[in-house]
Amino acid sequence: MRKLVAIGATLALLSFAGTAFSHELVLKPTKMSASEKETVALEIHSTHAFIVPEEAEDISAMKAGVFSGGKVLPIQLERNEAGLRIDSKFVVPHAGAVLVVCEKLPLPYGRTNEGGKLGTRKELEARGLKVASVNKYDKFAKAIVNAAPGDANFAEIAGQELEIVPVTNPAEVKPGDFMTFKALFKGRPVSGPVWATYDGFSPDENTYAYYTEGGASDGTFRVKITAPGLWIVRTTRTDEGKDGEYDSRILRSVLTFEVK
Repeated sequence: MRKLVAIGATLALLSFAGTAFSHELVLKPTKMSASEKETVALEIHSTHAFIVPEEAEDISAMKAGVFSGGKVLPIQLERNEAGLRIDSKFVVPHAGAVLVVCEKLPLPYGRTNEGGKLGTRKELEARGLKVASVNKYDKFAKAIVNAAPGDANFAEIAGQELEIVPVTNPAEVKPGDFMTFKALFKGRPVSGPVWATYDGFSPDENTYAYYTEGGASDGTFRVKITAPGLWIVRTTRTDEGKDGEYDSRILRSVLTFEVK
């Protein structure tokens, strides 16, 4: 049975054990509305606090672009160590809603007697480390820019392995409304836990404004929009591991959009 739980403003919802070992990947365009051919600055955050950057990722493990015409047009990335983020920019390719996408390439990450280390179980043990667990993380992020009433581009499927797709146009949502989404794994509906929050809800890490679960048959879920501003919705999926390499494969997906 689907669960639907609203979290009061004074309550926090902490995500599952192990989150501290893997930040969320979040896209934050500096403008959510821009003219065609206009250049928009983009921040790529790795964080547990929303929407505040906490760690500048290695750009060699990242790729990002604008989804247009059924393909991703790559954009350049620049590591901003002082700003604890990756900086980029993109050109709005057409009128109507535009999808900006990002992916962190999968890397195995182990919990060892010397702390967190990159590497498979075999690699870490070969270095003489005692390995408690190793997970392989795949992270996907997407942002909707220029959402407009009556425009269907907001619901385009970018083809990310784990992807959140709005059913409701965010440009037609007001605070107090429910917004419907669907989660896809390899293009097929998938169920799973869902967290949502908005920029400024809480300064605390791993704290969300809303929690629900996707439907098992069609992957749909609803989130109550409780405030205007920049929102994120995230889901996760855990698959089996590979002997000697990692214990489990964890996929994360985060969608950013604006509610006025």
